[in-house]
Formats: sequence, structure tokens, C-alpha cells
Amino acid sequence: MSTHDAGLLKLRPTADSVRLLAHYQYAPGQPNSLPVNYVWPLLLDKAGSLWIGTIGGGLLRLAPDAQGHDHLSSLARYLPETDVESLLADDDGNLWVGGTGLYRFTPTNRQYLRYDVADGLQSNAFKINSAARAQDGTLYFGGINGLNYFQPGRILANRRPPQVQFTELRVMNRPVAVGRPFNGRVLLPEALPRRPPLTLRAAENNFSVEFAALNYVNPQKNQYAYRLLGYQNDWVSPGYGQRSATFTNLPSGHYTLQVKASNGEGNWSGTSASLSLEVLAPWYRTSWAYALYALAALGAVGLYRRVEMAQQRLQSKLALEQFKVEKEKELTNLKLGFFTNISHELRTPLTLILGPVEDIMRGERVPDLLSKLRPVQQQARKLHELVNQLLDFRKVESGHVPLRASYTAVAPVLTRVFGTFEDQARERGIELVLDVPAAPVALYFDPSKLEIILTNLLANALTYTRAQGRVVLGARVIGAAGNEAVTENAQVVDNYLKISVSDTGIGIAAHELPHIFDVYYQASHTTALGGVGTGIGLALARQFAERHGGQLLVASTVGVGTTFELRLPFGRQHLLPEDLQPENSPEPLTDKAAESLLEPPTGKEPESLLPATPEAAGGAELSSLLIVEDSDELRAYLQQLFAADYRVAVAEDGVAGWEQVLAQLPDLIVSDVMMPRADGLELCQRVKQHPKTSHIPVVLLTARTAATHELEGLGVGADEYASKPFDSSVLRAKVEALLRNRRRMHEYYQRQILLEPTELVVPDADRQFLEAAMAAVEQHLSDVDFKVAELSAALAMSQSTFYRRLKTLTGQTAVEFIRDVRLKRAAQLLTHSQLRIAEIADAVGIADANYFRVIFQKRFGQTPSEYARQHRPEATRP
Repeated sequence: MSTHDAGLLKLRPTADSVRLLAHYQYAPGQPNSLPVNYVWPLLLDKAGSLWIGTIGGGLLRLAPDAQGHDHLSSLARYLPETDVESLLADDDGNLWVGGTGLYRFTPTNRQYLRYDVADGLQSNAFKINSAARAQDGTLYFGGINGLNYFQPGRILANRRPPQVQFTELRVMNRPVAVGRPFNGRVLLPEALPRRPPLTLRAAENNFSVEFAALNYVNPQKNQYAYRLLGYQNDWVSPGYGQRSATFTNLPSGHYTLQVKASNGEGNWSGTSASLSLEVLAPWYRTSWAYALYALAALGAVGLYRRVEMAQQRLQSKLALEQFKVEKEKELTNLKLGFFTNISHELRTPLTLILGPVEDIMRGERVPDLLSKLRPVQQQARKLHELVNQLLDFRKVESGHVPLRASYTAVAPVLTRVFGTFEDQARERGIELVLDVPAAPVALYFDPSKLEIILTNLLANALTYTRAQGRVVLGARVIGAAGNEAVTENAQVVDNYLKISVSDTGIGIAAHELPHIFDVYYQASHTTALGGVGTGIGLALARQFAERHGGQLLVASTVGVGTTFELRLPFGRQHLLPEDLQPENSPEPLTDKAAESLLEPPTGKEPESLLPATPEAAGGAELSSLLIVEDSDELRAYLQQLFAADYRVAVAEDGVAGWEQVLAQLPDLIVSDVMMPRADGLELCQRVKQHPKTSHIPVVLLTARTAATHELEGLGVGADEYASKPFDSSVLRAKVEALLRNRRRMHEYYQRQILLEPTELVVPDADRQFLEAAMAAVEQHLSDVDFKVAELSAALAMSQSTFYRRLKTLTGQTAVEFIRDVRLKRAAQLLTHSQLRIAEIADAVGIADANYFRVIFQKRFGQTPSEYARQHRPEATRP
């Protein structure tokens, strides 16, 4: 059963009912579904297949498969008719389909013939299901203009294919006549049916060729197909009634036009008509044009090469100039870094000298003068050594390095230098080992120069070795001490004294090892650790080693350690006569005599200069200070300077200082700027950015006094800046002023919260900020959801900025501040109203009355009831 909108129904009628066996309808993506639901003509053939006509879905077939299941298939790709309006079968098994014309479809080979008005049909449109088959086999089809009927066996197809002839040539939409000039020449010497070869110019590549099929049975149904070999290999079918092939902008080349025709009933011509043609290339694509192009290209390449060589010469000259400028700039930067580090090296000892001297000059009497003068002496000697090192470096730079070599035992020099670093190693928790031969070893060397070399090497080793590390100063004889040294390629290879300084420090990267002896060079690990140096120590040490005819070598592994090896040759052939000191010349004076003047009269060391942390007098709590300084001497001096009035903690660098800040939360931090691992600027930035510590004042000490450096420190949040050498009294005054102002602000805030009168002088900007913050909280006092985000938005500030400023002024977090303002208003209500405690808690934005009692008692030391009884006037008490 077919329907207009429900598809196809397979039914089985019985005596009293109709049973639905299957329902075929449109279902996207489902197998055995119809393409549309409009089904009308149905035809059951002799083989048992059901042919189904649809409106919009074409011809379908429903037939059982090998398993006996009905299978639905579409014939749309064999029969190009979408609207099947009528369907009949003839005696030969052919299907006659009425739609947009009349089709004869042969199921066995799936071929069709189409008949239309030109074949005698009443029209090309038929009516739905208007078809019938008579007993004599005549087929009747009704259409919009009448009725067609015929005997299928008497409808014979035309089996003769037509022949094709070319009829006309048009170039640039102009017809070309046979034998007549066209654009100055005869383009078509004979008629087109004879198929003469055509030659077109480049400007004539837009043309068309007309053709005709010699079939007069039904010429309206003739169909054509053409292709242009050399340009397109696929056949092109023009529309009905069109008999021409048109080509535009055809490239130059040789082509063959082929045309075939059909009689309209499926019979195509066996051989196609062919026409040869050639399109000439334009003048700029001819062979002589390409020859000119090649000559021009060679000339251009030659000119380009000449210009390129000139540009390369200019670029090389410019690159050389830029290289010189970069080198000069690099040298300038190295020198600037050198002078910056030198200033730091000078200012730290000067600070430790001037501080105790000024303390002595200000004091009425100095009971322990020796303890004051001893660090002065030590730092003065350090300055003396640094100045001597600079002078020696200047001599090396100028090429005049005097050498006062004498035949001397080397062990006393090693022992003396080793002893100067024992205290420093002990304080830093580093194991310092001396390993020298038991038998005395003598050779020609300058003791002062050797001391400088060893001092630089040991100082570097201790600087870049962490606590629990190990530094070894050792010496060993290589070869025979009594023979002259053996050298190869300017290197001492035998008969020399090897002095090594090895450590278990951080090591040096492999790519930096070739540069560590360069003047002013600072390795990256020194920057990473915040180490400060002059950049000339190792350069000076190598120069002195080479002046002795020896070498200074280095080997290092990152994370394992570094070993410097000094090779001093035996013998004297490597020395000049003027390098040898006369045997009767006196030894140069040392600073031992001057040092002995400041030694204590007994053999005991003076007691530590650092007093114990004082207890708070009268039970008052002292303010806490954190001193962060990498210089042991300056750190001890600063601790001594503040120990009498504050609780002082110390840290040796920025990393340890930050750990101390988080652990102790000091009231104020005094920090050096240039330190290992993390400098003072980084520490200050961490302090000011962390919500827990942003309120802590920071005072920076630095040897760099330029305005840009001070602005850099203030830019990261430093509260005060002090330049080395500093006046101890001024530094103490700055620290006291910062703490006093902080206490004054806290006191003002507390009195404002308690509504107590105050005469404290507070900066207007800070007072206005606090009053605005308290007013914003009081405006939303009963709002339980009024939190920090709403308060900072009311003041037009970010939460982080508001938090830092509030913490700095009040010492409280934003949550604590809101809670205190609520409790202040609660205290007012308890004093001046008769509200119950639960009502007061709700009025100040605290929903839980029990929680209100707890925090109120914690804030005021009394329960709300006790506070009301104590502070309400007599007339209002219950």
C-alpha cells in the first residue's frame, strides 16, 4: 500500500482484520529506509520484485535477498528521474516510467531511453498514476495535454549513429570566411569540412568552432560532446541546442579539437571529427626573447655581484667598527663593575673603622679600648692589602712587575697565609686543611708575591664553599728539587713545586673556565651567590705566577668543587739577574710589629665584642631587629650597636634573612644590598610583597651611593637608605624614628577604635585613609556579607594595595580591622542603648551571638554584660 505521507506499508489482510507486516518510511541514516514518504505507483514484475515510484526520490526496487529478507534499493544513479508519476511494464520486461517525459527502462542492463514532445508526446508532464495497460499490451499514459497510447513492440530505436561536420569558425567573436583575409592574412584557406590545420596568433586565442550532426530523423534530440586534446582530456557536453565549442585565453601550443555526436537514443558516432590548430606564443615568449632575457639576467647578476661585493666590504667595515664599539662598551661595563665592586670593598672596611672611632670620640670614657681598636686595626690592614693589590695590578698593567726573589723555604709562607684564614673558616663551619711536606723545601721566589697569590686563592675558596665544606692548601714536590725545571711549550712539566688550593664549593661552569683569569671578569656563579669582588685578584695571581716562570692552572666541576694548581719551577734559569734579591738585604718589614701593639697584654684572646641579648627592662617588651649582612665583622658591629636597646637577630645573606623574617616577624629589618645568594633588594621586595610581612620597615645599607641605585632601593619598597660608611648615631636615629612612627600610628588607630581622645600627630594622608576605611565599615555595619573585597572597592583600591597600607598603619589584617570597627560600635551601643546583646550583635553585622561574646571579651577583656554594667550611666542601668 502506497501513501502520500507515510511511505510504503506491507499488509496481510484476513477475514476480520489487516495485519501490518512492514513499514518503510523516511529515516535518515537507517538502512532499508525510503528517501521520501510520498509513494504512489507500485508495480510487481514477473520475478517477484516490487517497483516503487516516489515523488522526489526516484525509482526504487524492493526484492528479497539470498536470506529471504526484503531489501530496498534505489535506481537513481541509473534513471535520472526524481518524480515517478506512472509506472507500467511491457511484454519484454521493460519498465515505462512517466515523469518529466516518458522513459523506457531495461532492468537487465539498466539502460534507458527518453521520449519527449519531439517524439510525439502530448507534453513532457504526466499525471500521477494516470496509466493503464490493455489486454493486447497497449500502454496508455495520461498527461496534462491529453493521452498517449502505443504498442511497445512497435517503438523501434534508431540504431544509426550520426556523422559530425565542422560548420563555422569565429575568432574574437568575428566569423572567418574561407579564402578571405583575416587580420592581414588568409586564416581559413579551404572549407572547414575538409579540416584544414589552423594557426592562430597570440592575440587570437579567443575563438569558437561550430559543428553539426548529420542526423535528420529527429535532429532536435541530437547530443554533442567535445574535448581539446593538449588542454583538456575530458569530454564536455554542451546543453541541448548548443552546437559550438568556445575557448578563451588559450595558452600557446599545439591542440586537437575532437567532436562526437549522439542521435538522442544512445547511439554515439564511432569516430569523432578532428581539427588541428596551433596558437602561437607572444613575442616575449619566443626563443630570441628568451635569449635576450638570459643576457639581461647575466648582466643583472654581474651588476648585483659587483654591488654585493661593495656592500659586503662596507658591511665588513661596519661590523669591524661595531665589534670595536662593543668591545669598548664591554670593557667600559667591566670597568664600571670593577669600580662598583672596589667601592664596596673599600666602604665596608671604612664603615667598620669609622663606626668604632666615632663611638670612641663620642664616649666620655672607653673602658675597653682594645676591643674597639682591634677591628679598626684589622680593617685598616685589609684596606692596606687592597690598596697594595691595586698598586701591584697597576704595575702589571703597565708591564713593570718588580720581583724580589730569594732562596727561601716555602713552608713558613704557606703556614703564615694559612693561619690568617683559620678564624674565618672556623666561623663559617668550613674545614681548613694544610698539607705540606715534612722536609723543608726551598726555592727562588718572592714571598710577598706568593702571599698575594695564596691569599686570593684561599679567599675565593672560602667565599664559594658553604658550611660543612672543606678547603685544602697543599704542596708537593714534582721531580727533583735540586735540578733546574723542565719546560715544554712554555709549560713547566718537571722539577717544580706544586701548590694546590682545592675546595668542595659550587664549582665553575666549563665555558667560564677560560675567562676567569681575564681582567675584570666576574663569573656567573659570583653573581648567583651575590659575591662581590674586584675582578683583578685571579688576573693578578696568574701574572705573578708567570712572572716567577710558572703557571696557575684551574680545574673545576659544577657542584663538586674547584682546584687551583700553582707551579713554581726549581732552579734560577727562569729569573733575570735583577729579579734576585741580594743575600745580605734585609727582609721587608711586615705588619707584625704594628699588630703586636694592639694585642692584649696576656696571651688570652679578648672576650667577644657581642653582648648577650638584653632582657626587657621592667618587663617591657623590646622591639625586635633583624640584621642581614654578609660581612662577619660588620654584622657583629651592627649587632653590638643595637643590642643594648633592641632584641637583635642576624642573618648572613638574603636567603637566610628571609627565613628569619618569616619565622620571627621582626619589627624592623636592617639589610645590606650586595650579598650572596639573594641581595638586599630581592629581600626587600619579598618582604613588601608578602601579606604577612609587608608592614615591616626595611632599612638598606649600601656602598653604591648613586641616585639611580637609591631610587632602585626605594622602588622595591625600602623605607630608608643609608650609605656606607654610615654614622652609627644617624643610623640608630633612623631606626628609632621608623619604629616610633609605627608605634604612634598604631596607638592613634587603637585610640580611634576606642573613641579615646589623642594628641598624637599623624600625617594627614594616613589619618584620612584610616577615617575613610572606618567610615566605609560603619556604613555597612549591619551587613554580614561586607568583607575585605567590598571594603577595598569602596576605597577604590586593589585588595593587595589596601592590605599592605592597612597592615603598615595598624599592624592588623583587613579582617581584623573590620572586626574591630564592628566591636567599637557594639561597645557604643552597650554604653548608650538598652538593646539586648543579641540585638547589638545583629546590629553590628555579627550573626552569632555566642561568637560575638567571645571576640568582644577577647578585645575588651570583659563580657558584653560586664562592659554594659561598667560603662552605662546610672540612669540607664537596669
